[in-house]
Amino acid sequence: MKTRRSKLGLSILAGGLSFVGGASAVDLIVNGSFENSNAGEWKYFNTYNYSSAYFTGPPVPASENPGTKWSWQHASTFGAWTNFVTPLNVTDLLQSDLVYADSQTVNLTNALTGSAVDASLGRFAFSSWLASYGKPSSNPEQPFLVLRFYDSSGSNQLGSDVIFDRTINTFAVTYADPGKGTNIPSDLSSDHDWIKYSTDGTIPAGARKATVYITRSPNAGLSGTPDTYVDLVKLDVLNINDTTILETAIPADGQNGVAADAEVHIGLRDIATQVNTNSIRFSFDGVPVTPAIQKSGTLTTVLYQPPALLAPFSTHTYGIGWSDNGSPVTSKTNEFTFSVAPYSSVNLGPPLYLENFDELAEGTLPSGWSATNATDPDIPGLDLNNFHSDSYLNWVVISMTTLSNLFNVTPGGSDYLGTLDVAPNQFVNGLAVTNLINTNFILAASTDRFGNQVQTLFTRDYDLRGKTNVYLSFHSIYTQNQNSLGSVEYSINGGATWLPALYMLDGPSILHDARGNIDASNTLAVLHTDVPPPGNYGAFIAVSSIQWAGLAPFISARVNNDQIESKRVELVRLVQADNQATVRFRFEQAGQNSWFFGIDDFGIYSLSVAAAPLVSSAPASQTAVLGNSTSLSVSALGAWPLTYQWRHDGTNLAGFTGQNLVLPRLSASDAGSYEVVISNAAGSVTSSPPAIVNVINPPVFVTGQWDFNGDLRATYGKDLQFYDISVQTNSSFKTTTSFGIPDINGTPAVVMFLTPTSGNSGVPGANPTTEAWGGYKMLHGAAANGGGTNVNQYTIIYDVLYPSSADLTWRALLQASPTVVTGGDDSEFYINTTDGIGISSTYNGTVTPDTWHRIALAVDLSGPGVHPVVAKFIDGAKVGEQTTGLSGVDGRFSLLTSLALLFAEDNAYNNDAYVSSVQFSDGRRPDAFIEALGKPTASKIPGVIKADIEAGNVAIRWTGGVPLQSADTLAGPWTTVNGATSPYTPPGSASSKFYRPQIP
Repeated sequence: MKTRRSKLGLSILAGGLSFVGGASAVDLIVNGSFENSNAGEWKYFNTYNYSSAYFTGPPVPASENPGTKWSWQHASTFGAWTNFVTPLNVTDLLQSDLVYADSQTVNLTNALTGSAVDASLGRFAFSSWLASYGKPSSNPEQPFLVLRFYDSSGSNQLGSDVIFDRTINTFAVTYADPGKGTNIPSDLSSDHDWIKYSTDGTIPAGARKATVYITRSPNAGLSGTPDTYVDLVKLDVLNINDTTILETAIPADGQNGVAADAEVHIGLRDIATQVNTNSIRFSFDGVPVTPAIQKSGTLTTVLYQPPALLAPFSTHTYGIGWSDNGSPVTSKTNEFTFSVAPYSSVNLGPPLYLENFDELAEGTLPSGWSATNATDPDIPGLDLNNFHSDSYLNWVVISMTTLSNLFNVTPGGSDYLGTLDVAPNQFVNGLAVTNLINTNFILAASTDRFGNQVQTLFTRDYDLRGKTNVYLSFHSIYTQNQNSLGSVEYSINGGATWLPALYMLDGPSILHDARGNIDASNTLAVLHTDVPPPGNYGAFIAVSSIQWAGLAPFISARVNNDQIESKRVELVRLVQADNQATVRFRFEQAGQNSWFFGIDDFGIYSLSVAAAPLVSSAPASQTAVLGNSTSLSVSALGAWPLTYQWRHDGTNLAGFTGQNLVLPRLSASDAGSYEVVISNAAGSVTSSPPAIVNVINPPVFVTGQWDFNGDLRATYGKDLQFYDISVQTNSSFKTTTSFGIPDINGTPAVVMFLTPTSGNSGVPGANPTTEAWGGYKMLHGAAANGGGTNVNQYTIIYDVLYPSSADLTWRALLQASPTVVTGGDDSEFYINTTDGIGISSTYNGTVTPDTWHRIALAVDLSGPGVHPVVAKFIDGAKVGEQTTGLSGVDGRFSLLTSLALLFAEDNAYNNDAYVSSVQFSDGRRPDAFIEALGKPTASKIPGVIKADIEAGNVAIRWTGGVPLQSADTLAGPWTTVNGATSPYTPPGSASSKFYRPQIP
């Protein structure tokens, strides 16, 4: 079913809303539109993609977003929508120790001198757009911004707070809501609506720095992470005695991803003098050109439209120079550089056949077209003005007028606002695609309908005899859901058999093999609980299952709930349709309360010249550890189907033919350059520059191991310590036989039993109490690493058994805080109530009860390579690699160099366990190393070796029951010492020897 917006926290939407600040010389906020990847200026936002299906708001005035051709419904295409997560429960934003979700501090002296500020000549304009998920009257999830000025130390505040709060600020602002067709006043009576806030004032004397804080409203009174939204935060400052200033420059200096048809827009503002419009000089790419110049009041606008589309990824520079009318004359110049986004450009020419549905009566189908369905009825009766009626059991032609009327239908109508969205950077016949729906279109409705939706559309037969290079183009009004399929197929024999064209699926639903190739057969065959019966996607396509293995080039990963990315002009090469007399098409949508699939401008074309693919995102270079896995991926634009061939150091890699390449266990020979050749019917392109894979092998050592052979003494390192007398009282040491539990791999062993005094009382699924349990002080012996003051790279391995009484309950594994008190810090890693391992809602694998398991957590918060990350293993099998919900260097999941706590928890999310061995290492162990450790043994975890003098002889002891190896030098070669068991006494020898347990 379609997932509603969950409580994911304070959010910031990138792009799509206009600048609302006052006149400015310099905008000091970096990345205030949040369109660029996080480079440190904001620390806690990440991508979250929703559009006008969830938000309504003002049309963007041309004066605030000059040169745009987008209406409000398309405004979100100016940038990715991003998400802020509020880490703390803010109860009072005005307290002296301001708690915030995020902030940015800027230097005022980057824009004007301190003497100007102290002379009260400094002015500021603070502006932003704010929205929320609910109405202030019924849902206090509101955004909240604070601006504060500070002295040069950054610690002494000057002046009072400047506050934007959607619940307490009211401004005389109204705007047209296109979804409702009415004006929404500033009383904030509507939910989901954007409100414009701006204010200005004098910068306090003595101020040298300013900080903008973003969080949720202190009036909310909510815990957790409420949904609130912010866009286009600006802090503009100027000296009121300045002559003239450059107020606006679009595209901004250094901006990436600019549209290929973007217009350059410059705004010059009169301050103490006036811009002399006759003095304006403008150049583009170093060549003087003549722009359009407009003067209105104190604002001079300079506009320039390049004569042709700018090439993908191309870089361009524009310059502006001007003088004022002062005496003496003051002249100024500025230069800006930007780069163009990758984009799809299609030259279609005249169609062989075109169906735009505009001449059809609503509720009908084109002549010769037919539709079938297996959709569950919702509300009986035919009513095109109600998405729940039987009119929408199937594909149906409706008009834009009916669609607009339906936006106000409750429930569900607002979810169809996304039908009006358009993915950016699409060009057809040299013109930007700004609209996918004309008068009428055909729609398979699903969102907010109950039960199953399976809707199939068949076209008539088309005669393509004498036609070659046949392509299908259509305007795709599709939104992916996690449980839906959108498919396009064609037949050249009247529907007797079918051929693949395009299959759209949620990315996580697409399965891959070990090399990263799409496993099409399993993707289509696997059963899902939320897919209409029989539960597999393959049931809803017409291509025979014997052909599924070859369908990977036709499968396209789409993004769940993304209202933008699939709103495209799709182009598909139909190789087998050339010169065929009876070509028909089959469109299908299948899902359960999913989104929708609409089509307009269905056209068949013969294209003698078609564009080869374009690499929109090249593979990125990687640095990874020997024995770990790494992956490369590429994104491309072009007509379907697309095929891929990866190369290593210029040589094709046999069997690596997917959009992704996975190297599961890196060896030294895997280092080098990688590129991928992407092909379609029109040609091929090679990704550039090559991605460089560096393979490193940093040393990792065991710094502590505890084998619980009757006490807490360390086999290697420092002894464990009971946290307090309660832990000591509730810890005992016996053999597996004495405890009456299974032996370890068939062999009895001495183990420890721990029973937290206030856990779940052995009742599966029971709610825990709030009493803390301190576990065991682990003086792990690791030094600071990963570039921080804490231990940021480490591996901890447990040989542990959880009895059935603890099954399906919370069990704490590791606590980073050295002190545990009730209501304090949570454990860093758990086994949860479904027996998975992890944290932050990401749990993997299954820890079965009454079974000895070897659980490993390999943590790297700093890199190089993918980070932050925790790789999770059970019995030598990698069950997950978590990269979300983790901290960075020296954050929550790092450990103090002094100690950490085993099996500790502040709120008793804990339960009984038997422990045979725990091992700690001072870095992230490679995947291959942990996989080779396999399952627990009675001889404990391998990896520890030490030598002592016992009874006058050298005695070598090691753990894990693995073979002992020796060498004459550290470089080897290493050979197995036949028959050696721990402890081992080496034979007398005149030469030295080196010994180690066999490395997995």
